[in-house]
Amino acid sequence: MAMSSDDPRLVVMYPSQLAGTVLSVGPGRRSLGRGHAADLRLDDPHLSSIHAALSQAGGQTSVEDLGSRNGTLVNGEPVRRPRVLHDGDVVQFGMVRARYEVPGSTGMMPPARPAQERPIRFDVDRQTGGQINNVGRDQYNHYSQQRESFLREVAAARTRARHLIWLSVVMSFGGGLVAAWDFSNTLKRAAEGEPFESPFSPVLMTSLAVGVAGSVLLWIALIMHIVTAARGKKVDSDPRHGWNAPVHRGRVGGWD
Repeated sequence: MAMSSDDPRLVVMYPSQLAGTVLSVGPGRRSLGRGHAADLRLDDPHLSSIHAALSQAGGQTSVEDLGSRNGTLVNGEPVRRPRVLHDGDVVQFGMVRARYEVPGSTGMMPPARPAQERPIRFDVDRQTGGQINNVGRDQYNHYSQQRESFLREVAAARTRARHLIWLSVVMSFGGGLVAAWDFSNTLKRAAEGEPFESPFSPVLMTSLAVGVAGSVLLWIALIMHIVTAARGKKVDSDPRHGWNAPVHRGRVGGWD
């Protein structure tokens, strides 16, 4: 896709090997990362394969972090939900820092080298009796949407696990405190000479049961949290995910 001089853009400032790179932010939604599936690609090891998304609608551009390992910041503040960008904002993707510029708002356009945005194209591998591999932007966008949906599911599972952890802690400590209080009162009454049939009152047994159930629930919640955290960390490395499948590119009619 050709870059228009009227489009807002991100100009990379750091690291030095990428400084001056221009990423055009056209209408619609574009993903940014170091993977082949990203619409705006930057070759930096601190970026996730699909790191963030840039969306332009209604004359405004917003940035959204897509569950990246190293996070996204705007003017030093972490991006936890889509955030609108303004001319001059500094956006940081992992270790990559870029300045958001709106033509006409900052004066002359500084010189920069072409962006590494992947154009729409259809590549066919060399034919040796195998299958033809025809890959276009729609497939990449499909993988990006799959990844975002997966990350939302992981985030929801981690939230449920945290809620269960807090509930189990309340049950365990609450049940234990009530049991201790009831048993202490029983011993106090016995010391004062009041008759009693058994130290195991209904209140004591109920509170002990709640405490034990809370302890069991705590272990289950911790296991859920560990599993979901591991799934989130493997999002860009697990080969079972379609967006991590290698893409083989070839040449057609002498075109690169």
